[in-house]
Amino acid sequence: MKNIISVLLLASLGIFQGETIVSAQSDFREQQSLCTASLVANNLNARITLRSGPGTNFKSLGYGLVGDYIYILATNPPEADYARDRQGYFWYRVGFPRSGAQGWIREDFLKKFCQYD
Repeated sequence: MKNIISVLLLASLGIFQGETIVSAQSDFREQQSLCTASLVANNLNARITLRSGPGTNFKSLGYGLVGDYIYILATNPPEADYARDRQGYFWYRVGFPRSGAQGWIREDFLKKFCQYD
Protein backbone atom coordinates (compact mmCIF):
# COMPACT_ATOMS: atom_id res chain seq x y z
CA MET A 1 0.00 0.00 0.00
CA LYS A 2 2.85 2.40 0.83
CA ASN A 3 4.39 1.73 -2.59
CA ILE A 4 1.14 2.58 -4.38
CA ILE A 5 0.76 5.82 -2.42
CA SER A 6 4.38 6.75 -3.17
CA VAL A 7 3.91 6.11 -6.89
CA LEU A 8 0.70 8.15 -6.97
CA LEU A 9 2.33 11.01 -5.08
CA LEU A 10 5.33 11.08 -7.42
CA ALA A 11 3.09 10.89 -10.48
CA SER A 12 0.98 13.83 -9.28
CA LEU A 13 4.12 15.90 -8.65
CA GLY A 14 5.37 15.12 -12.14
CA ILE A 15 2.09 16.20 -13.71
CA PHE A 16 2.08 19.44 -11.72
CA GLN A 17 5.64 20.23 -12.75
CA GLY A 18 4.77 19.54 -16.37
CA GLU A 19 1.86 21.96 -16.22
CA THR A 20 4.12 24.63 -14.76
CA ILE A 21 6.55 24.29 -17.67
CA VAL A 22 3.74 24.41 -20.23
CA SER A 23 2.35 27.50 -18.53
CA ALA A 24 5.75 29.21 -18.75
CA GLN A 25 5.97 28.38 -22.46
CA SER A 26 2.47 29.75 -23.04
CA ASP A 27 3.51 33.05 -21.45
CA PHE A 28 6.47 33.22 -23.84
CA ARG A 29 4.22 32.69 -26.85
CA GLU A 30 2.27 35.80 -25.88
CA GLN A 31 5.53 37.78 -25.61
CA GLN A 32 7.44 36.45 -28.62
CA SER A 33 9.03 38.76 -31.13
CA LEU A 34 9.75 37.61 -34.67
CA CYS A 35 13.12 36.29 -33.46
CA THR A 36 14.49 33.30 -31.60
CA ALA A 37 18.15 32.70 -30.81
CA SER A 38 20.76 30.26 -29.65
CA LEU A 39 23.51 31.15 -27.20
CA VAL A 40 27.03 31.46 -28.63
CA ALA A 41 30.52 32.14 -27.26
CA ASN A 42 34.14 31.56 -28.27
CA ASN A 43 34.53 29.19 -25.31
CA LEU A 44 32.17 26.24 -25.88
CA ASN A 45 32.06 25.63 -22.09
CA ALA A 46 31.07 29.23 -21.30
CA ARG A 47 28.26 30.09 -18.92
CA ILE A 48 26.33 33.02 -20.34
CA THR A 49 24.86 35.16 -17.59
CA LEU A 50 21.14 35.95 -17.54
CA ARG A 51 20.61 39.34 -15.86
CA SER A 52 17.64 41.14 -14.32
CA GLY A 53 18.22 44.16 -16.57
CA PRO A 54 20.21 45.31 -19.61
CA GLY A 55 23.74 45.62 -18.21
CA THR A 56 26.41 43.93 -16.12
CA ASN A 57 25.42 46.15 -13.18
CA PHE A 58 22.13 44.21 -12.90
CA LYS A 59 21.70 41.13 -10.71
CA SER A 60 22.64 37.73 -12.12
CA LEU A 61 19.59 35.45 -12.33
CA GLY A 62 21.45 32.37 -13.55
CA TYR A 63 23.12 31.34 -16.77
CA GLY A 64 22.64 29.57 -20.06
CA LEU A 65 25.03 27.32 -21.95
CA VAL A 66 26.38 27.60 -25.47
CA GLY A 67 23.82 26.06 -27.82
CA ASP A 68 20.80 26.72 -25.57
CA TYR A 69 17.73 27.73 -27.61
CA ILE A 70 15.85 30.80 -26.34
CA TYR A 71 13.01 33.12 -27.27
CA ILE A 72 13.64 36.81 -27.78
CA LEU A 73 10.73 38.45 -25.97
CA ALA A 74 8.61 41.48 -26.76
CA THR A 75 6.33 43.63 -24.62
CA ASN A 76 4.54 44.76 -27.79
CA PRO A 77 5.06 41.96 -30.35
CA PRO A 78 6.51 41.70 -32.88
CA GLU A 79 9.10 44.34 -31.81
CA ALA A 80 11.78 42.74 -29.61
CA ASP A 81 12.63 44.26 -26.22
CA TYR A 82 16.20 45.55 -26.29
CA ALA A 83 18.24 48.28 -24.63
CA ARG A 84 21.72 49.77 -24.85
CA ASP A 85 23.95 49.86 -21.76
CA ARG A 86 26.47 52.54 -20.75
CA GLN A 87 29.28 50.75 -22.60
CA GLY A 88 27.28 50.76 -25.85
CA TYR A 89 26.33 47.06 -25.84
CA PHE A 90 22.83 46.01 -26.87
CA TRP A 91 20.91 43.61 -24.61
CA TYR A 92 17.79 41.58 -25.43
CA ARG A 93 15.06 40.38 -23.09
CA VAL A 94 14.90 36.62 -23.46
CA GLY A 95 13.07 33.56 -22.16
CA PHE A 96 14.34 30.01 -21.72
CA PRO A 97 11.56 27.61 -22.81
CA ARG A 98 12.78 24.64 -20.77
CA SER A 99 13.18 26.38 -17.39
CA GLY A 100 10.82 29.33 -17.79
CA ALA A 101 13.60 31.73 -16.75
CA GLN A 102 13.41 35.27 -18.14
CA GLY A 103 15.98 38.05 -18.17
CA TRP A 104 18.45 39.95 -20.32
CA ILE A 105 21.45 38.69 -22.36
CA ARG A 106 23.98 40.77 -24.27
CA GLU A 107 23.60 40.68 -28.06
CA ASP A 108 27.07 39.31 -28.80
CA PHE A 109 26.12 36.07 -27.02
CA LEU A 110 23.06 35.58 -29.25
CA LYS A 111 22.82 34.08 -32.72
CA LYS A 112 19.46 35.47 -33.79
CA PHE A 113 17.04 33.82 -36.19
CA CYS A 114 14.42 36.31 -37.35
CA GLN A 115 11.44 35.73 -39.62
CA TYR A 116 12.17 38.94 -41.52
CA ASP A 117 15.88 38.15 -42.28
